[in-house]
Amino acid sequence: MKYLLYTLFFGLFSASAVAQLNQLEQIDIPKDSKFDESISIIPLDKNGMLLTLQKEGFFNRNVANWVFYRYDTNLNERWQTTLNLEAGFESVMSYQSENYLFWLFQEPETPKIIIARLDLVRGEIDEFKGKLLGNVEVEFFKVLENTAFLGGSYYEKPIVISFSFFHQKGTVLHGLYDEHLEINGLEVDDKRNEVNVIVKERRKGKCGLAIQTYSAEGKTLRTIHVPDLEGNSVSFISGKMLPLNEKETLLVGNYSNNCNEFSKGLYLTRLEEGLEKGTSIIKFGDMKNFFAFMSPKRQEKMKEKIEQKKKEGKEPNFSYKLLVHNLLPTEKGSVLIAEIYYSQPKSNSSLSASILGARLGDKVRREEEYTFTHAVICEFDKTGKILWDNALVMDNLVSEDLVEQVQVSKLNDKWLLAYLKKGKINLQQLKESDHVGEKETFEIKTDEKAKPDEEANVAAWYDQNFVVWGTRKVETKRSDDPLKEVFYLRKLGYEKGR
Repeated sequence: MKYLLYTLFFGLFSASAVAQLNQLEQIDIPKDSKFDESISIIPLDKNGMLLTLQKEGFFNRNVANWVFYRYDTNLNERWQTTLNLEAGFESVMSYQSENYLFWLFQEPETPKIIIARLDLVRGEIDEFKGKLLGNVEVEFFKVLENTAFLGGSYYEKPIVISFSFFHQKGTVLHGLYDEHLEINGLEVDDKRNEVNVIVKERRKGKCGLAIQTYSAEGKTLRTIHVPDLEGNSVSFISGKMLPLNEKETLLVGNYSNNCNEFSKGLYLTRLEEGLEKGTSIIKFGDMKNFFAFMSPKRQEKMKEKIEQKKKEGKEPNFSYKLLVHNLLPTEKGSVLIAEIYYSQPKSNSSLSASILGARLGDKVRREEEYTFTHAVICEFDKTGKILWDNALVMDNLVSEDLVEQVQVSKLNDKWLLAYLKKGKINLQQLKESDHVGEKETFEIKTDEKAKPDEEANVAAWYDQNFVVWGTRKVETKRSDDPLKEVFYLRKLGYEKGR
């Protein structure tokens, strides 16, 4: 497919007028009116980016193909390739390794799957077709060497299946099909050639996390329970793993004092050869900037309340829901980012429909939306000690999906945290526990006269560069077709004024 290259260079100025997001490059990809099309972007750091164009027929959903474009950092096309998808299959999710992108496709209500492996260097595609042991609802998908691992549920019990690309058949991993377990995460460890399945345990009123480790061939290696302290009332809610070397791994997440999803704080556990070597607990009340989303007056009252509780020998009781990102490795250890949110029914959801469904005995799915108040960022050293913490106020950002909103990049010794709200990029510089300047706002427009594009998307790319994409209309020379829709893709570079 041909695309138009533009050399439009203009700045997206912030309200402070001292910083700007410079538009460094832009390309437009014409939309085909015969198809229902959508695009997605996967940044590949300084290796460029991958754009996926999904095409489906308007009147025949069985007509579908996927076009992959690989661009360098200047948005010059390196290659493109097409995957003609077999009729009846739907996309489930993808996984990116260092050299490949894997897409999982599944035929609804059947055990049939297709895994497409895209070589990110050459643009070549291999397809692996096979069957699972049944109609598995897949929620996790990772690949280690020549084996894919699919985690989810089967008849409301957790299950993980290893799928060999060579034999093209699935094998159930032992020890997970248990009604008392729930899969929390699926991690592949390239350093040790292992797979870690993080599960929530709920037995006899007690909750916790367990890590069940398997070889690349699916053989059970070990199971550990965290935390392993006798009589510890702390329950780990979620866990993200970061291998440090061939022996050490960090496990970081949020914890509660009971079995609900409301967090009391963060934890970091250091594992050595699969054994717990120490756990650090960080309570929300002990963090310097956790309550930065409040007004200064409310923050001061909160600090007074915390100090008064401590004088009385009581623990301040704070409970929040957290969406925890994957850990970012640093020279000193790792950085953890977690977004604080609450959920509520969608404003346009039909209460009468829910009541009618309940009366008829139907399984009613409650539609929710998610409001993000702020995000916390903190760095740990390799022993589990917290070095600093900070926060980004998110101004009650509302999303229909529980997905990560904050994009993270680096600018020398500073962190750039950004999120998109109603067509505006909100960006804050942080240097450890300090905010550098005020939050800056940049409008994303389809052209100079248009309103901010509220349907735009943004992702951190490399260094202080971001990529923005969306849909816009352009004029054509034909009088009977004055406007034409195109996908736009822009590279934006952040520059702080003096």
